[in-house]
Amino acid sequence: MRCERCGAEVVKYDVCNYCSRKICVNCVKSSKRKTKVVRLVICKDCWGMMERRKAFKHSELSPGVAVSQQ
Repeated sequence: MRCERCGAEVVKYDVCNYCSRKICVNCVKSSKRKTKVVRLVICKDCWGMMERRKAFKHSELSPGVAVSQQ
């Protein structure tokens, strides 16, 4: 499997909740657990977009709403 951001070959990947790309560990900027089950992950590209960063930091918007705002 390849990372959709950098193209590196990876075995384990995370899915960015804001752009829905499969990313490797090196491309993950930050992650946190919203609840025991839900884990929010943001990639380095989405971190540069202030609206997505605000949504991640404040967790006001659900990840599905952030993706639909593209």
